[in-house]
Amino acid sequence: MKPRIWPILLASAIGISILLGLGVWQVQRLGQKMELIASLEQRMSAEPISLAAAITKRGQGEDIEYLKVKLTGQLDPANYFRRVTSFNGDPGWEIIAPFKIDDGTLVLVDLGAIAENQPLKLDDAPQTIQGLIRFHNKGRGYFDNDNDSVGNIWYWWDAPAMLATLKNTDLSRVAPFILQKLPSTIEHEVPSAEMPKVELANNHLGYAITWFGLAAALAGVAGFYIFSLRKADA
Repeated sequence: MKPRIWPILLASAIGISILLGLGVWQVQRLGQKMELIASLEQRMSAEPISLAAAITKRGQGEDIEYLKVKLTGQLDPANYFRRVTSFNGDPGWEIIAPFKIDDGTLVLVDLGAIAENQPLKLDDAPQTIQGLIRFHNKGRGYFDNDNDSVGNIWYWWDAPAMLATLKNTDLSRVAPFILQKLPSTIEHEVPSAEMPKVELANNHLGYAITWFGLAAALAGVAGFYIFSLRKADA
C-alpha cells in the first residue's frame, strides 16, 4: 500500500468515528427524551393535587410541570387577557384569567380558546376546575410581535407583565406557574379548552439518522477515492 493512502485512511477513520459517536449520542438522547415524555404523560393521568401542595412541591425544587391540580375559587371577569391563537383553523383568542381560591392565592388560568369575534362572558360564581401546571417561560420568539398590554393583545407568554396590568387585585400571593384548564363535561363551553399535549422538541431520531448517514457517506467517498488511487497506481 502506498504511503500517501495512510493519511486518507487516518483522517477518514477519525471523521467516521466522530460522526458515529454523535449518532450514538443522539440515540441515547432519544431514549432519555422518550422516558421524560412518558413521565410527563404519567403525571397528566395521575390524580389531581391541591394548589397549595403544588406550590409546596415547587418550593422544594421538584419538577411539577404537567402535574394535575384541582382547585375551587372564582374567576375575575373584569381582568382577563387575550393571546393571539387559532380556533378551528381561523383567527382566535386564547383567554387567560386570574383565578382566586379561598385562601387568597391567585393563579393565572388558561381557560381555552374562542373565535376572534366570538362574544365572551366569564362567570364569577364559585367553581371547581382542574388543570395542568405550565410555565410558558420560553420568552419571546424571534418573529413574535410586541405584546400590546394597553390593547390587551398578547402574542407571547409574559406572565409578569400580565400580572402587572391587573387592576384592583391583591398580588401578595400568586402561584409561580400557569394553570392550563382541562376540558370539562359542559357541552359547547366558552372558552373551549382542549386536552393538553406534552410539548417537548424530540428531533433526536432525525439527528441520529443524519449523523449515521454522514458517516456512511464519508466511508463511501473515502473508499471510492482510495480505490481510485490504487487503480491509478496499478
